[in-house]
Amino acid sequence: MFEEEDKETGYAVFLAITLAIVISLFVIAIAIGTSIGQSGSKPASAAASAPSIVRVLGKVYFEAGKAEPPEDAPMLLRPAIRAAFALEGSRLVISGYHDASGDAAANAELAKRRALAVRDVLVSVGIDEQRIELARPMVAVGGSDPNEARRVEVTLR
Repeated sequence: MFEEEDKETGYAVFLAITLAIVISLFVIAIAIGTSIGQSGSKPASAAASAPSIVRVLGKVYFEAGKAEPPEDAPMLLRPAIRAAFALEGSRLVISGYHDASGDAAANAELAKRRALAVRDVLVSVGIDEQRIELARPMVAVGGSDPNEARRVEVTLR
């Protein structure tokens, strides 16, 4: 009925079509994930009705014992800045971290000063200070990277 060559050609066409469909679905899934992650295409009204999802949008690492943000802080905070402008009803939560060694009160104060420095960076680019919330300083527990204890995270809520 069918010659061997026709069967091979049909099988090759079937595989090519199947592969094209799988790749298309994969690209669509990535595009949807990227648009949700960047929040650029998500309407502002959706942010108000969406459940509260915490997602870290930016991390700024500080030098030991310092509260001055690095010069590249605005670049590191770019995803948070974009989300704040795209989702007008959202709030940015700033969390300062510190380690458990040394004086706990001094570490917490340093973490707070770092969080305030990050808040100032966000305000300097035009984000309303009323939309920014400072979380309590948190102790960075575990991990082998000492930088993790000297970070400030910005999340969207």
